[in-house]
Amino acid sequence: SFLSNFFAPLSSSIMKFSLVSALLLCIVPLHTFASIVENVESINKLPSSDCPRVAIIGAGMAGLSAARRLNELNVASVDIFEALDRIGGRIHSVPYFDGYLQHGAQFINGDQNPLYEIANELGVISEVLGDLEHLEEPLFLYGDCDVSKSDLDLFVEFTAPLDPKYRAIAGDDEVISRRDAIYDVYQRDYEQFIKEQNISGHRRDVFDALSLTFRSYWEFEWASDWKDQSLRNLAEWDDKGAVGVSYTTDKIGYKAIIEKVASLKGKARLHLNSPLGNIKYDDERGVKLTLSNGTVVDTIYDYVIVTTSLGHLKKYHDKLFTPSVGRFKKHVIEKIGFGGSAKVFFRWANRFWSDEDHSIVTLAVKGCNEKDEVDPFDSEITTLQRVPWESNTLVAWIAGRGPKIFDEMDDDELSFRVTDLVRRLTKNETIGAPEIIVRSKLTKNEYLLGSYSYVSVDQARSKIRHSDLAIPLKFNKHPRVLFAGEATHHRLFETAIGAYLSGRREADRLSEDWATYASATRMHHLP
Repeated sequence: SFLSNFFAPLSSSIMKFSLVSALLLCIVPLHTFASIVENVESINKLPSSDCPRVAIIGAGMAGLSAARRLNELNVASVDIFEALDRIGGRIHSVPYFDGYLQHGAQFINGDQNPLYEIANELGVISEVLGDLEHLEEPLFLYGDCDVSKSDLDLFVEFTAPLDPKYRAIAGDDEVISRRDAIYDVYQRDYEQFIKEQNISGHRRDVFDALSLTFRSYWEFEWASDWKDQSLRNLAEWDDKGAVGVSYTTDKIGYKAIIEKVASLKGKARLHLNSPLGNIKYDDERGVKLTLSNGTVVDTIYDYVIVTTSLGHLKKYHDKLFTPSVGRFKKHVIEKIGFGGSAKVFFRWANRFWSDEDHSIVTLAVKGCNEKDEVDPFDSEITTLQRVPWESNTLVAWIAGRGPKIFDEMDDDELSFRVTDLVRRLTKNETIGAPEIIVRSKLTKNEYLLGSYSYVSVDQARSKIRHSDLAIPLKFNKHPRVLFAGEATHHRLFETAIGAYLSGRREADRLSEDWATYASATRMHHLP
């Protein structure tokens, strides 16, 4: 247990009593979690007590998990500041017919973790899904282009062993895994394949188009341009489960999961629409917070847990912290990769696909379908998958440089472009425009600025690990500003479970430091 971890190294019964007291005295009258404070000026300064005053920046998975853990430890003086008007952060469930579309997390990585247990208890796990399932017997659309079934099968046969091959290289050869991107190793294999199969001319253009579908798998998996995805991702990431599979959730999914995690039994105060402008952590009395609108929070905190996205830290860390985070922390923030992945949902009143088509691959081939060159839109929207519980809705998975391209379009232009694409590739001009488009422009959201982190090529070559981001900012040798979030987890970066575990980790770090400090103070005052 948490307390037993503290007691183990202590030989004095007095010290044991001090530790218990340090935690038990943190029990204060409960506050209702459902009471959401919109006006930060109404936050009352907490009276001096033996309980640490804690601020959590961000009410996403990491922030809510940290608050929940602090509640378990009876640390009741907790304020959560959330910039958005909702909880969840990058986990964003949007009501849609009789379920929810998941703009953010949709899958659960592995079954050896608390999120799987929560989801299983809630009954929101639907099935096991392979990472490359979208390439297993999809409906290929290529219009009037000359594409043979044998070439489609040949490409699937070529790519099938590559994922395990690259994982083996990443695990066995540190030099290559720190030097090369996924793109580099694929290009070597691809060019060798083209040479061995004697592929040229129009046929080469077809295989180049097929390569875009394989690229899309890697880019959505790691939320980045595959030219910047280090092989180290495959060596360092580990969900302790079966390789290449995840658990997908049902039409309620993460809506239920995030609400379960947020059920704090009444101790944390949640302040929505409260973006932070500055965290001043060099004051003897504690940490001072200033909101982006200039409002100074009355409470002075003993600890602050920062759970903001790495994308936000990359852009604003120079302004967010006083004093600055220091050279090493800045280096870590700049080197760890943070990219974009997005889902765009299209609903057609009249389907152009059948009930058997679970996945559609759009092959935009150079020189085909009135296109001498493949434009950026066609090259980025390579896969459409049917939403299992709403048969008239398809989701396009967009990653790498795609989100920035799509986020610059308004819905009218996006509707026109996707309608033009499916008409050309189905050779059916009667297909209508989608009647509903649902999307979230992550690259336009200043508080998110992307989806999740990955190991960049520069990061791998610099031998920086995600766990380096978790190193706290200290004052008088004690941690004052702690960091949680998926980008701080050493092996589960990019995942909701990584965020969840990181929040609990920092709550435990905080509690251990406070217990040590409180015990030392009590020992000093013993008669």
